[in-house]
Amino acid sequence: MKNLTYDDIINRVGYFRTHANLSLRETSLRLGYNPQFMSTIENKNIELKVKTLLDFCDVVGITVQDFFYLGEHYNLDDKNVLDLYNNLSDDSKQTILDLMKKLK
Repeated sequence: MKNLTYDDIINRVGYFRTHANLSLRETSLRLGYNPQFMSTIENKNIELKVKTLLDFCDVVGITVQDFFYLGEHYNLDDKNVLDLYNNLSDDSKQTILDLMKKLK
């Protein structure tokens, strides 16, 4: 997995905002800022603060873990598959891995 850059973080913000069907203006207002606030962040005129990122995740309905793990490839089905997989026994996990290799 490659290291994330600041540009990657800002791209993810844009992705999740769009995925939540929120405009820059609406997102800014939901975060409690002036209507241009998110525009200044996404245009990199001001830096994104950690608190703002945490609040942003709440606004778009994702966890911080989702933001960093799934990023622009966010897919709730993938997340659910991973959650189910993690709850399996080691033998069952191996069975699933073997099956996936055969289906490839």
